[in-house]
Amino acid sequence: MTQHFPLSTGIFVIVRREKRVLLLGRSHTGWKGSLLNLPAGLHHGGDPLAVAAARELQKETGLMAAPDGLRLVHLMHCRSSDSGAEWLSAFFLAERWAGEPRLIEHGGHSYLGWHDPSRLPPGVMPHTAQAIKCALDGVRYSHFGWAEQLACYGERGD
Repeated sequence: MTQHFPLSTGIFVIVRREKRVLLLGRSHTGWKGSLLNLPAGLHHGGDPLAVAAARELQKETGLMAAPDGLRLVHLMHCRSSDSGAEWLSAFFLAERWAGEPRLIEHGGHSYLGWHDPSRLPPGVMPHTAQAIKCALDGVRYSHFGWAEQLACYGERGD
């Protein structure tokens, strides 16, 4: 039997309010601690990506979004420079949500704030910064961490 290449999937949610995006400061996670990121998590299977994205958004920020209120806006193929591991990252835009964002996972996050996506602060995970730019520019696909680095290319959305 042929063994297929395993590829994990990360899910990220871009929440916009008044032309700003919501970022969380990571802490005590064991991976990329103290960097800023979008609400995110790993997809563990068992449900569609949009369902998992809505669950992660609520789990990390308290915001409630129906899966049909999330729109897939960017797909990124990532490769880690230190281990060579590969994964896909699916970025959703929250078009509708309810509630006010708050820190829920105090053991995993220490900061929550709104930022202008055209002037992201230092400390945003590099692949996340690239994906935010690509997604908001209407670019559907990019890759990150490969020797040939082509940021924000590919087919643009409608």
